[in-house]
Order: sequence, then C-alpha cells, then structure tokens
Amino acid sequence: MLIAMFTAVAQDTITGFTFPVNSGLDSLNANLGTPTNMGYDLRFQLAIAPDEDSTINTVYFADGTETYAAATAGWQDGADAKFWSIKFKAANYTNFKVSSKQKSIDGPRDFKLQWRLSSTVFEDIPEGTVTLADDWTTGVVNQLAVPIAGQGTGSVYIRWLMGSNIDVNGSTVSPGGTSMIDDILVTATSSLGVDEVVYTNRICIYPVPSNGIFTVKSLQPMEYLAIVDASGRCVHTALQPGSESQVNISGAPAGNYILQVRFTDSDKSHSKPFTIR
Repeated sequence: MLIAMFTAVAQDTITGFTFPVNSGLDSLNANLGTPTNMGYDLRFQLAIAPDEDSTINTVYFADGTETYAAATAGWQDGADAKFWSIKFKAANYTNFKVSSKQKSIDGPRDFKLQWRLSSTVFEDIPEGTVTLADDWTTGVVNQLAVPIAGQGTGSVYIRWLMGSNIDVNGSTVSPGGTSMIDDILVTATSSLGVDEVVYTNRICIYPVPSNGIFTVKSLQPMEYLAIVDASGRCVHTALQPGSESQVNISGAPAGNYILQVRFTDSDKSHSKPFTIR
C-alpha cells in the first residue's frame, strides 16, 4: 500500500464537456468538473445586446472525437453575434485555462474566444482566434490562458464567437452550414494556497504504479475524485465516491497522470501524480 502525499498545485478541472451520450435531459450538461458546474449546459446563443443573449434551441448531436459532439446549423449572418457558450462558478481559483475542439461542415470558419463575468461585457481572450476546417485537428485550442479575475461566487462565461460569415470552403455561410464543438475543458488552480499534507491515516492509493486498475481508499469520505492526463483532459470522475473508489482506466495510454480528490469537509482539492505502465 502506498501512502499518498497530496498537494494543491495541479490544475483542477472546473468544468468539461465530452458529450458521452446523445439523448436525455442532461445530455448537453457538463459531465466533468465540480458538482455545481455539472448542472450547467452548453448553449447556442445570439447576442442581442452587449450584456444580453438569447438561446437558440437547435442543438443536436453528431459524431465527435471519441463519442459525440454538440452540433447545429443556422449560423448564417452570424458574424459577431452567434456563438457557443458555457458558464461555471469557480470561487477561490486563479490561472484559468480552456481547451476545446471545433469542426465545421459548410459552416463558419472563424471563431474567437471571449470571457466575461455576470453583468459585464465579453472581453477577448488573448490569442483566442480559431480557424476551423472539416476535421477535428485544425480548430483545436489547447490550455489557452483565460485572464479571469474578481469572479467571487458569481458566474463566469466563456464563448466561442463566430468571427466572420465565411465558411470553411471560402464561401458565405448558408443556413444549412453546420458547426460542431467537443472536448471542452476548463481548469484552474486553487488560490487558497499550497497545502501539503501526508495523509498517513486518511487516504491511500494502491497499487502504484499500476496498469490503470487501482483503488483509492480513505478514512474521510471523498466528495469528488478525478483522474487527469498530462494534457489536462479528465479521463475519469466519481461523484460522492465515499471512502473507497475502484478506478479502471486500463484503456488509457501509459504515462503520467494526476489523481485529484476533494473531501466532504474541505473546499480544497488535493492532487497526486502517478504513473500507468
């Protein structure tokens, strides 16, 4: 049995969307992140004022990078007005980063990422312009820094705003042009300070190293458990796992991973690097 030392220096998963299912009331909700943020959904929206948006309920599902992706047509005449949008809450976090993948089929080519707090206007994310193609490898954003500050306990919004009326073929976007988004991930670092504790009587993980099948056990109930790969992508989550959780990510590639745990008596997330062989 390996006694794990946890530190709060790794990026925590705040919210994420990989769309593992293509039906049901919660199918557009975040499936990664904190319990509060997993109740929020992805939306296709239209800006009607600098701080006012209207939701367009035309989102459906298409084939994604691994499972499904959110998709919709209706982007015509949408430059600087139509966008994908997510919201989340992340009090006591800093150093935000966002990742995503986008693809268009006769849909918009150009997007730019922006952020805002509640009751404020959107601001551009530096280096946040994205050019799409009819594939999942061109329109990729990987751990782009987002200068979020002063959020308190209010909501934070990130949007992927259509940047022009040009489609991926160089023509004008038509009503039937489709755009898709997948693998959205927002991570951040706890600003409560680095807290290094040896949980000699509280939690252990075994065996380590492993082949991707291992046990996390604790004398204190766990509220949340996640496994994050080296790219920041969450590959496993468990809500309210209690005092013991069996983890099976045997299909994951060999390499370095981060185990993240939050206990029911604390708002801090604790992280431990480990290796899969």
